[in-house]
Amino acid sequence: MSTTARSTRNELLQQQQRDEPMSPGTLSSKTIRSFNKHAQRQLVEEQRQAMIENFDMEVEDKIRSMRAQLEADKMDLLLKAECEIAQLPKCVRDMPLKTFIHEYGGDMTAAVRGMLKLDDENSSALISLPEAPLAIRNRRKKAAAAAATALIK
Repeated sequence: MSTTARSTRNELLQQQQRDEPMSPGTLSSKTIRSFNKHAQRQLVEEQRQAMIENFDMEVEDKIRSMRAQLEADKMDLLLKAECEIAQLPKCVRDMPLKTFIHEYGGDMTAAVRGMLKLDDENSSALISLPEAPLAIRNRRKKAAAAAATALIK
């Protein structure tokens, strides 16, 4: 049998399938193809929904983790601030911030001397307060000035 005879036979079979009325229980190849496309679309949609739900869960987990870290950092900063304040002499801690900044320029040594009235020549010989290093004094002055501007606003 030649190739032309085979192709003619295939064409005749295909034409018969198109011409024959289909029984209600049989599915044509067109119907099967459209069913497969629909099933694939449905599968793709389900995968898309699953990916979105997974992404939402990951985002919620990340937010929860970041909030926990934020709370831990907040507690750490509060503890450090309380430790810094506890290192100040009691007379300076009880002093209003405006007084500390305006009268003493944010200098703790000057504030302690002023509160204890150690500016006299006689009393300074009896009590000598240690001087803070220049870098620390400058840092404290800048912090006090920043706090003052925040307090004024």
